[in-house]
Amino acid sequence: MSKETNKRVVRKPMFQRGPQSISGDKDPNFHYRFVNDTGSRVHNFQQAGYELVTDTELAVGDSRVFDPSDLGSAKRVISNDGTTSYLMRIKNEYYKEDQDAKSEQIDEMEGSMKKEASQGMYGSIKVS
Repeated sequence: MSKETNKRVVRKPMFQRGPQSISGDKDPNFHYRFVNDTGSRVHNFQQAGYELVTDTELAVGDSRVFDPSDLGSAKRVISNDGTTSYLMRIKNEYYKEDQDAKSEQIDEMEGSMKKEASQGMYGSIKVS
């Protein structure tokens, strides 16, 4: 047998974790998410209290991220269409405040829809 036939082929399995899965010890005091770098989205998230994740202990599940040039820089993934997404995080207390504010808006909107529908209409409203 030649040396060529004894070479072990290294391949990536087709069934791997998605490009936006995070492995490592995430800080439990933060909420993590990926933000597409389109327009001013990254800047807007930073203004809302998010920060770019540069933690060397965290790894993103996309093999394209395990590049030595990324050490110390923001964790990112690049989609098939070329869009770059950055891993960002925000303190849990700010994240909870934002989610509570969104929930209040939704409750207010749903309440107004129920009120409008019940005035002068026939039938019943069921919300589940």
